[in-house]
Amino acid sequence: MYSRLKLLLLTHAQFAHALRVTLAIAFSLVFYTFVPVPHSMWGPVTVAVVLMQPYAGVIKQKGFQRVGGTLLGAILGLVTVFFPQNLADFVPVWMLTWCFLLSLKSHGKNTYIFFLAVMTLIIVAYQGNSEQEVSVAMWRVTNIIIGSLIAMAFSMLFPIRAQYQWDQLFNNNLHDLRQLYQAHASAHIPSIKILSRIKSQVNERQIQMVSLLPNVQKENKKSAGHYKAIVTIQSSMISLIEQLIETHWSSDIGRRQLLAQTGLKAYQQQIVQILNQLADHNHTALDLPDVHQLKEMALQIPQPKDSILLGPYGYLWLTRQLVYRLDELIVQLQLIQNTKHKAISPL
Repeated sequence: MYSRLKLLLLTHAQFAHALRVTLAIAFSLVFYTFVPVPHSMWGPVTVAVVLMQPYAGVIKQKGFQRVGGTLLGAILGLVTVFFPQNLADFVPVWMLTWCFLLSLKSHGKNTYIFFLAVMTLIIVAYQGNSEQEVSVAMWRVTNIIIGSLIAMAFSMLFPIRAQYQWDQLFNNNLHDLRQLYQAHASAHIPSIKILSRIKSQVNERQIQMVSLLPNVQKENKKSAGHYKAIVTIQSSMISLIEQLIETHWSSDIGRRQLLAQTGLKAYQQQIVQILNQLADHNHTALDLPDVHQLKEMALQIPQPKDSILLGPYGYLWLTRQLVYRLDELIVQLQLIQNTKHKAISPL
């Protein structure tokens, strides 16, 4: 039952995200019903803000940064509030100095934490130094921290990982690339309409993978570089297979010369098999075809007396490049797999 529910949530990520946000806000409302904390409105608001992004890696990072930024800003704000009366003229200087220093650090992955620190500093410092005003500011800070913790807890109870969606896109693309490659290597090429549809699907998934890449890297920090390399390699493979299709059918003479190569059909089937294995999560014991066989095939291609035939040579060169990309892809996938095994292996 649990595995079915988990699969349902994974395959319907947007529904799962909406359900998680609703349940987290509902929990915060129930929590504040039984634990009457002053100025509790900031709790559910913070839950909604932290859970704005659906993926677990982003929520975890955003939650910790919100807690850290809020605490840092609150501490600096309290120092401002309790400035001695004879130094009251230095309060604006103190605030502006910290606003400058925090803004100076708010770039890249630190943007959110230091941005929140500046906001919290201003909120707390502007309360004045009366006991009531300071109390209001501190209860706001407390509720922001409570809301952040509730949001992070629900993100772990209902984890939505960009990794799952990324893997699905990657595997579907490998299946379609296999279909494209296998189709061009057959005796009859599919209709232009079918090829266009498959190419369009592959390119759309590639764009989605690029957009998901930052979230995947946050969830797999040790393998971040490998995932980036995979996207680059896949982009190159898409381009190479498209060029292989065009080159294979560019001229009737060239196509007949390629079909005459008895070893080429078996070579193409090896590439098809590798694409299938990679799509089925088999990243080990893969036997790549020998690129030297392509050189031998090129030497066997006879040239027409009245022209220079370049098509078959270009096709064999593109095939060699595709094998190189497959080799690079296998290496990256194996490195990711090794990193995961090290992460779960006992000490």
